[in-house]
Amino acid sequence: MDFQFAKDFKKLTIQCPPSYYKPQNKVVYRWVFDDITDERNFQPVYYRDPKRSLKFSDKDKCQSLALSFFASEEQAKDRFDELKDKIGVKAYETLGTMLAETNINEHDGVNSEPEKTGHFSHHLTVGHQYETRFIIISKL
Repeated sequence: MDFQFAKDFKKLTIQCPPSYYKPQNKVVYRWVFDDITDERNFQPVYYRDPKRSLKFSDKDKCQSLALSFFASEEQAKDRFDELKDKIGVKAYETLGTMLAETNINEHDGVNSEPEKTGHFSHHLTVGHQYETRFIIISKL
């Protein structure tokens, strides 16, 4: 599998993505901004906040090179609301304003198992074209 950020994986002292991450076929949800083509929508934290990423351990750098997805619409909204309660209006400025969905398949990348919040990490492959595949379904 050719990963989108393979050059960055090679800089780490750990295996990234972890060997237990697996391809999956399923509907996924992601927070996005109003314009689905906004470059922040499918940009991992590692690139959205490079100064912050410099302080990360290699394990956390690997994690920050993944995209955050959710297993259900309800879990995505609930987690956003939790974060919005903590950081206020900044949630809309930094995390997104809309909820979008798409189907992923085994060619799109590898995934961690969902946490109890429904969140999971997705290491994407080259050629994923999520900006044309994700559909905005509601406001956050």
